[in-house]
Amino acid sequence: MSGRRLWVVALMLVVGGMTVVARAVQVTVVDGDEWQERARRQHQQIIQVPGPRGTIRTADGYVLAASLERVAIQADTHLLNDRELFAKAAAPLIGIDADELVGRLTSGPRTVWLAKQVAVETGEAVRELAPTAVVLVPDFERVYPLGEVAAPVVGFVGREELRMVGRAGLEHHFDEMLAGDPQTYLAINDAIQRKVRLERLERGREGYDLELSLHARLQAVCETELQRAIRELRADAASAVILDPRTGAVFALASVPSFDPAAPGLVPPEQWRLRPVQDALEPGSTVKPIVAAAALAADSIRPGERFSCLGHGVRLAGFWIRDHVAPGRYTLDEVVAYSANTGIIEVVERIPEDALYRTFAAFGFGRRSEIAFPAEARGLMPEVRTWSKLSRAGFALGQELTVTPLQVALAYAAIANRGWLPEPCLVNSVFAENGLVSDKDPRLVRVLDEALAARLTSMLEAVVDEGTGKEAQIPGLRVAGKTGTAQRAINGAFDDEHHVAWFAGFLPLPDPRVVIVVAVENPRVDFWASTAAAPVFARIALAAAGHLDVPLHEPREPQTDAVRLARNATDSRSHGGGV
Repeated sequence: MSGRRLWVVALMLVVGGMTVVARAVQVTVVDGDEWQERARRQHQQIIQVPGPRGTIRTADGYVLAASLERVAIQADTHLLNDRELFAKAAAPLIGIDADELVGRLTSGPRTVWLAKQVAVETGEAVRELAPTAVVLVPDFERVYPLGEVAAPVVGFVGREELRMVGRAGLEHHFDEMLAGDPQTYLAINDAIQRKVRLERLERGREGYDLELSLHARLQAVCETELQRAIRELRADAASAVILDPRTGAVFALASVPSFDPAAPGLVPPEQWRLRPVQDALEPGSTVKPIVAAAALAADSIRPGERFSCLGHGVRLAGFWIRDHVAPGRYTLDEVVAYSANTGIIEVVERIPEDALYRTFAAFGFGRRSEIAFPAEARGLMPEVRTWSKLSRAGFALGQELTVTPLQVALAYAAIANRGWLPEPCLVNSVFAENGLVSDKDPRLVRVLDEALAARLTSMLEAVVDEGTGKEAQIPGLRVAGKTGTAQRAINGAFDDEHHVAWFAGFLPLPDPRVVIVVAVENPRVDFWASTAAAPVFARIALAAAGHLDVPLHEPREPQTDAVRLARNATDSRSHGGGV
């Protein structure tokens, strides 16, 4: 080799060596962090996995929703030696068709989810089929042990990858609290990208638990009785509310027909609704005691005054309004007891419009109760400036406004609670792993003076003793309540085919423990509240009395007309206050 060629070769070796050295310096020093990160990503992967969702349970200890530990199965298709053979063995274990699984393994991305929410034992069995290709990721399944009981209250969840998302009910309203914070795992791969193991880096926060005010046994009784009513009356739907008038604690919130929260897609979405909270209906004559309260507060009624109900109805602003009460002259108490339309219209026409509106508003109509539940209906209560000549009569008959069964229950709770309107409570407490996070104290607002509340209670007791609510009587218990048969507005007009049968009441007197409201929508066999809704109320009330250990009393003699007239005159002079 000539000297010149030797120098060229030597020069090339020197340049090449310098290039290698320079590249090594660049890789290890200048770009070292980047290459280390690439190497780490090849062998390590950060995976965030949702932790267990919080439990929802009732006040009497029954679990309505809980999370079970499961695993999700993931496979690296490039590391499967024989995809068809693996699919045929794995498909029966995870409950899918083998051909479908082959298609997912051959036409999808490299990393494929084979199944989610499977038992740990099942996941281990699948991993044994291909240990180098299959990895198990922590997962959870949402279960509802009581099935349809309180399903519209609890709601249900959907899935986004491994994360559960509340879609309806309390699952949706408290989604952030129930979900908690995700757990962080480190997936460690070997040299050929097989996931060797998962290591938990951060534990995350488990979802908070909710304790509801509901009593599962009362809830189940309500739903059973509503289902019976729908079946016997051939009705479209039914609702019921049971609450404590002293605290606003909701013992039952029933909506029928219901659904299975584990499979909500099997029924129409309208069955997901919590009707007592989310649907507003015409209240019918259940609001007559509210009109009586407004009249007494405004001193529009003379003590012992009687109202003529002789004509089977009344003509007002060119419209004939029917009356089904026996012809006669009735006191205010009797107008409420026998649900006399003509009498209550004469009463309401004496009340100033603003005073009438303020009374209804004070009882909570026309606004949300702020119960902890999504999409609560506020109901319809037109402002005075929009009223027509028929509006006061419409309010008196419960036909020109709409309310939710919950709003009616709260209004009657104010009467039962000596004039104090409670705020509803559905969620008693929120718990974390280390104890109580928050709870709720009862809030009360005075809307009636005590004497006026007592007067209304007396009227409502007469409804059950001898008026339209006789079917709500319970032997051994003093019951107060009111029937309401309301026509429903369909496409802006009332007809004789669509009704709501109501009964709202409380017991036992003189110290009520529960308020109960029942609403039956579009009953076809019998739409009169006195025979359609009152018996349902009575059966639910009897169960509630037993559940709450309400003591029975000796049967009372019905009050005579003379005694009641004397009492009315005294009470009219002594109610002493307004709404």
